[in-house]
Amino acid sequence: MTERSGPPSIDLRRCRVPQAALEFVCACSPTHGLLVADWLVSAPEGTPAPGASQRLPTAFRAAVDGAVRQRVAGAPVALPFDPLDFLRDPRNWRAPAEVPPGSPHSRKVWQALCRIPVGETRTYGEIAREIGSSPRAVGQACRANPWPLFIPCHRAVPASGARAGAGGYAGQRQGPLADIKGWLLDHERAGLRQEPVAD
Repeated sequence: MTERSGPPSIDLRRCRVPQAALEFVCACSPTHGLLVADWLVSAPEGTPAPGASQRLPTAFRAAVDGAVRQRVAGAPVALPFDPLDFLRDPRNWRAPAEVPPGSPHSRKVWQALCRIPVGETRTYGEIAREIGSSPRAVGQACRANPWPLFIPCHRAVPASGARAGAGGYAGQRQGPLADIKGWLLDHERAGLRQEPVAD
């Protein structure tokens, strides 16, 4: 379920992932575009969908405030796709028109991640060779990604094939975030095997 709420100038979208303890939340603004996206622990199954009055974690709200301040000088970046549409069919994924503010190295990594097609992966080493970096630095940029799902850091995997090729996600090697990385990769691979969506 996707929900739009929050202060008048912020479009907040929340969608719960099926059979997962996480929901995807992103914040946009008409004047600043896409601001922040993150995975948050969702309410247990059976509880009502979060209302507009439900408070987001302090860190998420601080990230939205920080993104508003950083984006003042930049052109707004439109939401590249509705997260709920992606959860229904991963072929709806589209790269954002621009990557968020960050270090020059992080922005190179994020741009490289956006070039990985849906259903495919690249190792941290492959990405590092492409941009002239190191696998560890690529992993750090993936961990700092402020727009997960839109910038598909889940498609970066270790060469060792840990966790059936998934590896860590957002700094976690175990737990809900590590699990969602595997789920996203499976979801994308399965989506490519589906029949094309009729218009």
